[in-house]
Order: sequence, then structure tokens, then C-alpha cells
Amino acid sequence: MTPVVESPSYSIPSINPMTSTTTTAVYTDNDDQSAQEAFEHIEAIRRGFVADKALDSNDHSPATNLQDMLARSLETISTDLFSDQGHFVLELIQNADDNRYTEDFPTLRFIVSPERILVCNNETGFRRSDIKAICDVRASTKGKHKQGYIGHKGIGFKSVFMVSHKPEIHSRNYHIRFDTVDGTDKIGYIRPIWLDQYEEVLPDPTKWTTCIRLPIKQDVQSDRVQQNFDDVQARLLLFLNHLRQIEIIYQQDLTSRTHYKRIFTRVDHAQGEIIELQEKASDKASITNFWLVVKNVVSVPNDIKVIPIDIDEYKILVYLILDQTTRCQR
Repeated sequence: MTPVVESPSYSIPSINPMTSTTTTAVYTDNDDQSAQEAFEHIEAIRRGFVADKALDSNDHSPATNLQDMLARSLETISTDLFSDQGHFVLELIQNADDNRYTEDFPTLRFIVSPERILVCNNETGFRRSDIKAICDVRASTKGKHKQGYIGHKGIGFKSVFMVSHKPEIHSRNYHIRFDTVDGTDKIGYIRPIWLDQYEEVLPDPTKWTTCIRLPIKQDVQSDRVQQNFDDVQARLLLFLNHLRQIEIIYQQDLTSRTHYKRIFTRVDHAQGEIIELQEKASDKASITNFWLVVKNVVSVPNDIKVIPIDIDEYKILVYLILDQTTRCQR
């Protein structure tokens, strides 16, 4: 049984929700809010779901009826959009690519074991608006993608429920979990739970500002999860705007120090006209590809706008491979 870790290197408050008081202060959407403010924000969201009130099964109040309707809507959305389990990996990559960065080398790291998946990102961290969007349906802070669209209806994060009933988000002073109670409580998709303690020491928060922890469902096969990550290739970086490195680290278990790594790196040359892709694996020679990027912007004729989205122009990117070099691993 995995031990519970109390108050690790994150400076989070030990707050009793039963005794804490609320505040009427209005907090701005910035990166400097305190842990107390983050906690109060989560409590305010929970009150909106009548989360901490006992609901009678025979209660037909407007609040209860609205909650039931929302739960049914979430169940329909999850069934319609995320029937493909592997979809969640692409969603997490796209979400990371849409994040804000001050780092020179935006990086996404997956640490995969049979028990859980850690998704680590050196972005600037979650703000109030990001948390609000995660705790909503069809809400997003990502905006329109200018070079394509992988996310769907602003709820890409919800795809993690394909592999986890209890996903966690640890970002700056936010430490929350969503719990669908083994898939029986669909409101759990968007109703946050504050975490005062969690099950393992997470990667260094000074390096990985955001860490998403996904305890894997019992009925999800570990080999299927690994296959989802094995399908990720270096060429994916060609179609991303910000990410420059994707790391995939496989662990035999939570305590194992034996790792198998796959690292994909993108380096832009000549103002992005030539892209260098590097692929490294623990047991293979490293491979480097050079790609020539040809760009063109075309207008979308009105008579072929069959999708109800507001796009008047579309950027076409053509990638031509220039060279491939294989280096023996030292």
C-alpha cells in the first residue's frame, strides 16, 4: 500500500474546511495568489455545486435537479468524445502546448508506471481562470488554435477520466483532485476536492510548476497505456507551437529506479524554416532528422465551410525531410 505523504515540498496550508471562513475579497487572475486564496477559490467552486450539503434522494429542489441534469450531460459528453482511450495522451500534449511559458525550453514529461501517470510541465502554472475552466463544461482559456485544433469543445482535460477515476492537479498553490467514485458520480468530472495530503512525493515544483497525477483505473490494462505512449513519435513536435521537448519515462513500479526513457527534442534553425528533430531512447542509437518547412496561407471558400467554425484563412505547413543522421549511443 502506498504511504500517504503529508505536506511535501509544496507550501500548502493545513486547512480545516469545517472551520475556515470565507472572504468577500475579489482576487485578480495572476500568478501571485496565496495558498489561502487558492483554497478559498476551490471552496467557492464547490459551494456552486452544493458539494458539501447532504442531498436527499427524494429532494426535487432546483439545485438538485440542475445537478442531476449536469451529471447526465457530462456522462453523454464523456461517452461521445472519449471512446478512444488513447485520445487522452494527445489531449494532454495539446494542453501543454497551449500553456504559458517563461522558460526558454518548454518541456513536457510523462512518468508512467502500472499504478499511475505523472504529467509534468515547466509552464508558468494554473491561474484562477484556468481552474475555473477545468471545473466547467465547454469552457476554456486556450482560445483558438491558429495552426490546427486537437482539443474538442474546450474540455480536453476531461479525457483523463478514460484512464483515471481520481485525477489530481498540483500547480503553484493549487492542489486538487477530482473524484468520480469509480465512475458512478459524473459531477466529479468538474467538482474539485482540496488536497491537504497526497500519496507520493511529486517531482521538484521549482522545475515542474504543474504536475498532473493520474492514478490508473483497475480495469485499464497497463500494456494498453504503454502502447498509447509508444505511439508518440518525434514528428508530433512539428505540429506544436510551443513545446520543444517531450520526455516519456517508464517505471516498473513507484519505487523503481530502473527507467526506460524516450526523449524527443525540437530545435528550430533559420527562424523556424529548418527544424531539427532529435530522438533518443535508452536502448537505441539516437536519431536526428532535419526538416524544411514550407508555409502558405490560403483562404477558405464559403462553399466548403461545412464545419460551423469561424475560420476564414488556414495556414498550410508542408514539411520536407532533408537529412537523417543516426548516432551511436555512448
